[in-house]
Amino acid sequence: MGRLHPITAHILQVKRSGTRPRPDIAFPSPLKSMPNCKPRRPGCEPDMKELILGIVKTGLPLSVVTSMFAQGLTIVPSQLALFKERPWLMLRSLVVVLLIVPIAGLLIILLLKPSAAVAIGLAILLASPAAPLMLLKVPQKGGSLAYMASLHLSLALLAILTVPITLQLLSKALGFRVEVGVFPVARVVVMTIILPVCLGTVVRYLFPKAAGAVGSVLARLSGIALLISVLLVVVMTYGLLIKMDLWSYLVMAIVVSVSIVIGHWLGPPCAEEQTTLAIESAARHPGLAMTIAALNFSPQKALPVLIPYLIVFVVITTIYLEWRHYQLATERSAHTSS
Repeated sequence: MGRLHPITAHILQVKRSGTRPRPDIAFPSPLKSMPNCKPRRPGCEPDMKELILGIVKTGLPLSVVTSMFAQGLTIVPSQLALFKERPWLMLRSLVVVLLIVPIAGLLIILLLKPSAAVAIGLAILLASPAAPLMLLKVPQKGGSLAYMASLHLSLALLAILTVPITLQLLSKALGFRVEVGVFPVARVVVMTIILPVCLGTVVRYLFPKAAGAVGSVLARLSGIALLISVLLVVVMTYGLLIKMDLWSYLVMAIVVSVSIVIGHWLGPPCAEEQTTLAIESAARHPGLAMTIAALNFSPQKALPVLIPYLIVFVVITTIYLEWRHYQLATERSAHTSS
């Protein structure tokens, strides 16, 4: 006869002896013998934050790619030939964005000495140019679409090489270790900038009338989806905005402001192109920066810097673009009246 289960043996002993069960005997819980079954407790139900996170993970990249495709529908292929037509302007612009701005950002970090997490986050952002949505936003506020498209795609193509090199130099200067390969960088810039913009441009070339009609509707829908996704991100990460100290916010604001000033000051004489270079100098690719951070650090260390930086960037660049839009409108009005 085989051995009895402990529970069965104890019950038989209780019946024979007529005594009550001993409270010091711990019976094995049936739930422990079922690895896939967990006790139901408050909080086991799907968390609202997890639901929002799932929506953001799907909606944000999709809305960005759709926005870039819609912007590509407005670009004529000849507008991408600026590098051939004005090579010195493009070379000077690339030097400003890829060399002068990162050096200025490094000097600010070394001078103001923010926390290590903020310094590392800013270094990653300084090495990640070509923010996707600037291609959509800047031309609406008086920037040059042809100049922006050529410069943006040039930065995206060069990012495959410039991002690892810039990041290695900044990491050595600031004393932290980071590694990033060519493939992760290429994957992000191709999927978020190069592929959708070029695909939209090809569609515009083949079907110009349909592209004009579809592009405006697609831009509005993707803009709404993007706005909702951004608001959800802010709602999810509002705690990070509160925890960030004022000194870190000040350092971020100085980095963004100095970058805009450098681009504005070293920009071409044309007002529209000057505005474009100013914003492109300060704009950074959040998806690329997050990819680099995820490969080297945990999201808990990356998000507390990236999210506040994006908020600071949006506030300062919006003020600058509104000022430039008003200034250009005033100049055009004065020129027309005279």
